[in-house]
Amino acid sequence: MCDRPLVSLSEVRVDDSDGDAVRARAFEISQGPEAGTPDENWVRAEHELTVAHEYDTADRDLERLGMTVSRLPAEAGVVWRLRLPRGEQVEAWEPGNGGLAPPDEIARLIDGVVAGKQLEPAPPLSTDPGAVRLREMIETQRQALLAHDPGTRLGDDPENLHQHRVAARRVRVYLRAARRQLDAAWRRSVAGPLRELGEASGPVRDLDVLLERLRGELQRLDEPDRTAGDALLSSLEAERDAARAALLDALGGDGYRNVLARLRRPPRLAPEVDAVPLERNARREFRRLVEAVDRLGDHPDEEALHRLRIELKRARYAAELSDLEGKRGRRFLADARALQDLLGDHQDAVTTEQRLRALTAVDLQTKTAFVAGRIVERERARRERAAERLPAAWKRLRRSGARL
Repeated sequence: MCDRPLVSLSEVRVDDSDGDAVRARAFEISQGPEAGTPDENWVRAEHELTVAHEYDTADRDLERLGMTVSRLPAEAGVVWRLRLPRGEQVEAWEPGNGGLAPPDEIARLIDGVVAGKQLEPAPPLSTDPGAVRLREMIETQRQALLAHDPGTRLGDDPENLHQHRVAARRVRVYLRAARRQLDAAWRRSVAGPLRELGEASGPVRDLDVLLERLRGELQRLDEPDRTAGDALLSSLEAERDAARAALLDALGGDGYRNVLARLRRPPRLAPEVDAVPLERNARREFRRLVEAVDRLGDHPDEEALHRLRIELKRARYAAELSDLEGKRGRRFLADARALQDLLGDHQDAVTTEQRLRALTAVDLQTKTAFVAGRIVERERARRERAAERLPAAWKRLRRSGARL
């Protein structure tokens, strides 16, 4: 590396945009004998620079820390790009195409991480339709995590946290559905932090739902009872504030930051695997759902129905991942969503009743306890109505699943 032109660290571009390298290559093309129109030069530059090869040690030291080193070859040189866990990006241009190790500007920055180990190119991405679909769907959820991250931190609109949780849960289900095709260590490095994130965000989401339901119920009461219900709201809002503090700690932690960085890279397939059979995986998840329903019996308790809801989400998201097409596919997904909504209403009613009973068992005034009791009765009735509709909704889903 001593004979290559060196660029000082002050000259290395640090940018969050991928467009600078494309812009530089497009300008270079425009100055050559094969220059076309500006649009043609730009498209050609994009095409050249998307042929990126990622480098890491055999032990995946960079990936474990959420870093990537990429080599983007072009006709007159190579762009080496280092992306750090917090989003910083360093690029270094190297003339000629012979260099297969990062230039000094990047090598110095990662020297402590790789500890003298050889960097080697990652295997090429699989072009199998299932593997491509898995990459695309995980990237969609990563974008959803980022889109709802600021609103989740702000906490004014509960829907941001809801969508943030849905995106994280979808990724976990995708990884579970394709677990036989994915590298086990890579899958754990993503699923583990996402599970911890769910444990931190779950209590806040439960309280968001509870507060929304409680406010709606209080609006239906007379003014004196509504005033007494304000004590319930105050107590639950204090719980939510404490739960949000724990959530913000998780969002500011290394685990969440690193998993976002890992999700920027394509999922790593297991050795000797180059195809992901999404439809077969989806059928397996649906069979698990059928078995879970068969184990319920005639009078399942609340905990069993909650577990069923989890199995249903797994089957539904695995079916979405398999890209079901046609009328039968749309029918299955619609039936799955309908059953999931029923189970969600049932679980929300159970949670509301349990929370209110716990509150009134402490030290609330008699009037407030009376109001809580009235709301508990309504939630119990709502839970029973949902339970009555479950068998018919399940039959519809089982029929549409069998038709697939």
